[in-house]
Amino acid sequence: MANRALGGFRWVGNAVAPSVAEPPIVIRPVADDFAVQLSIGDPVKLISTGYIEDADPGDDVFGIFAGAEQYFDGDVIRKGGKIPADTSYDTNFARQTLARIIPVRDQLFDCDADTALTGGAWSDWLAIVGENVEWQTGTAVGDHSGVTLDISGHATTNTFSVRIDSIPNRDMQDLAAARVKVRCKFNLVQDVGSGAILGT
Repeated sequence: MANRALGGFRWVGNAVAPSVAEPPIVIRPVADDFAVQLSIGDPVKLISTGYIEDADPGDDVFGIFAGAEQYFDGDVIRKGGKIPADTSYDTNFARQTLARIIPVRDQLFDCDADTALTGGAWSDWLAIVGENVEWQTGTAVGDHSGVTLDISGHATTNTFSVRIDSIPNRDMQDLAAARVKVRCKFNLVQDVGSGAILGT
């Protein structure tokens, strides 16, 4: 049985307040003519101008892109699941590109493992809970990110971006196949809790 490919980081809960039913959302601007498409589930970072942009594996992550609050498609202002590359609003800030972001601090996400785990038994998956992995980019499908976890690179080092919290829905996944859903939280967090937006 193949596991369904879902792609990107998907919010599942608050790590410190389990009764919270909705993700926190902040609205952040995207620079005019930003060259990269943002898709639901993509990690993003804040830069020193106050804009958000796509993060790279190994970056401190501010949040997960959760859709377009607004963008100008050349004719009308739209909402949607992605912000196309090179979206332009020029100097008309009524048309400014705005992104919905889930800050990653204290949040839990599910993400697909890129390949099958060596062994692939439940005990093999349990053995890596508490370890760390890096995420990797991929090809977006529709409005959704292509990001996956590089599961074969799991290790105890906490310099990797995410920590494995658990393996959810054991009986609903093929643990010997690719795309096992892994619950995780971010180690490398771009912390703006103090109110200071330093960016990179």
